[in-house]
Amino acid sequence: MSQDKVEQLKTAMKAKKDAESRLAAAQEQGGLAPGLEDQYKAKLSELESALEQARALAEEQTAKAKEMNDKYLRLYAESDNARKRAAKDKEDAIRYGNEKFIKELLPVIDGLEQALSHAESEDKASIVEGVQLVLKQFFKVLENFGVTPVDAVGLPFDPYHHEAIAHHESEEHEPHSVVSQYRRGYKLHDRLIRPSLVTVAKPPEGSK
Repeated sequence: MSQDKVEQLKTAMKAKKDAESRLAAAQEQGGLAPGLEDQYKAKLSELESALEQARALAEEQTAKAKEMNDKYLRLYAESDNARKRAAKDKEDAIRYGNEKFIKELLPVIDGLEQALSHAESEDKASIVEGVQLVLKQFFKVLENFGVTPVDAVGLPFDPYHHEAIAHHESEEHEPHSVVSQYRRGYKLHDRLIRPSLVTVAKPPEGSK
């Protein structure tokens, strides 16, 4: 309830109390002049009506204040729950974000285990075939997640995708072309995540 309404209620209660006191004092002193008692009673009735209205308004304002407070508490609880859900969703996304990738790697692990089982039988052809199959599966998994190998051998040296670890004199290869690859490079979509380590051709000494 607002401060103004509180003051109005206090004023009405005080006026009623004062009027009742005056009426009681006058009656003790032998009564009131003709017609004056009726005026006091009318005034008291008016004050009682005003007091009742003030009380009703006070109850209404109190109910509205309670309703607003309850609404605020509900909104706060909903906001807090939403914040907690968002925090849990974020935590789960970080914790289980690689689930799909791991699931697709499991068949690759199965293939390696099968290749090892062939190794125990010393069947070299089966081992080679098994490893090749596993490697093919692995490249397929990487491709599914946007990871692709960087082309290198036979192409001009590209400092943005290749890292030269040696130079090789050659008349058979174009100067500054990649002769061999020591370690394959990879891109994630259009971003390089590892350059290829390569050997780069250079003209033999004394050649023009």
